[in-house]
Amino acid sequence: MLILALVKQNVLLTALIFIVAAVLSLGVALPAAGIRPYGEQAILEQIDHEDTALCGRLGLVIRTSQFADCMIMLADLRQRHVDLLTSYFRL
Repeated sequence: MLILALVKQNVLLTALIFIVAAVLSLGVALPAAGIRPYGEQAILEQIDHEDTALCGRLGLVIRTSQFADCMIMLADLRQRHVDLLTSYFRL
């Protein structure tokens, strides 16, 4: 009876270990394959849409160097915001 309980417990523990290993493997394999987490692509597309709209409202024509500079400056601004928020929450 005790042996049967130990075997059953080991089977459950082994199954749990395999499940955790599978989840961790997906967490490594998906980014390595270039697959973005759910929703991230939509967020990036929205940011691109907003940046394009803002640079257009400033009178910059798409496919010009000024428009490209505007997009680069907005990306830099967003990155500085991320850096600022990240450093704030590390405190």
